[in-house]
Amino acid sequence: MPVKLTLSMFSGRTDPYMILDDAATKELFKKLKFSTLKRQTEKTTPFPSVLGYRGLMIEQQGKKLVADMPQKLHYAHDMVYAEGKAAKAEGGLESFLFDNFRGLKEVKGLPDFRRTTEKLMKEYLDKRSLYIENYYKNIDLFRDDIILRPVCPCSPPADLAAWNTDWNITSNNNCYNYASNYRTDTYGQPGRASGQQWNNLSACNVPAGQISAKMGAVADGLIDKPNQDNKCISPGHLVALVNYPNNDYHWYRKGSNGKWSHKMGGSPATVLDNSGNAITDPRTADRGNYTGFCTFMQVIHGHFKIDGWGDPH
Repeated sequence: MPVKLTLSMFSGRTDPYMILDDAATKELFKKLKFSTLKRQTEKTTPFPSVLGYRGLMIEQQGKKLVADMPQKLHYAHDMVYAEGKAAKAEGGLESFLFDNFRGLKEVKGLPDFRRTTEKLMKEYLDKRSLYIENYYKNIDLFRDDIILRPVCPCSPPADLAAWNTDWNITSNNNCYNYASNYRTDTYGQPGRASGQQWNNLSACNVPAGQISAKMGAVADGLIDKPNQDNKCISPGHLVALVNYPNNDYHWYRKGSNGKWSHKMGGSPATVLDNSGNAITDPRTADRGNYTGFCTFMQVIHGHFKIDGWGDPH
């Protein structure tokens, strides 16, 4: 049965991936070495829920080739994660990716993609220690879903468990699904449901005749609120759109506690930014390469619809 290797690096659009034949699969599994998977605790090295490179997803499709390996496994530097468990791993698996780089799909229109990938990996490794250190300092923020006096009464809580517990939900819903609090299991794409899906990610605003992620979201029923200035909104809740020029888009949502949370592609949702700090304002948060702040938007429940591609690949 085939094995899918996905390069986890985008948030809104589809991640690059390759389908491995038997020979390549055997080569990959020889390089993939990790200790016994154990249930994750607060002391476990956190999953890299950051914007940018987050590791490699290895999925055995159909009948398992290796019976004692999970169906889906996420490799990140020196850790692997699967089904709420984690284990230490040997580093260097990225070498397999670069040895087979020409096999990647979903990279059309992404110039100099190999160099971009190398840059994102370096940025991830350079900031990894800081993120982990601050994650442990801010771990109490993950328990802040229930508050007696909501700052934004109409906004949903982060509700991380609903998006992170079931890996099928996690992997099939992206930042747009999470920000709008609208689960489709189809990797929601701005404008898809309204027949006006984005076709240009160069910037927040694009030339006439083309469609940006911002324009697609408005077509889906979200309301542009560029002057909202991080304030709570009613009815519905506030979201924010940012842009990684020529590569991707990303969404945040403001919760009932007044703080922001987000979900990077098929990775777990989080309340922290790329430096492991709480997000009080997406305009000032560490967003990695998502340097373009586009706008705030209002999501009114029952007044919009989103959809995606089905299987993200």
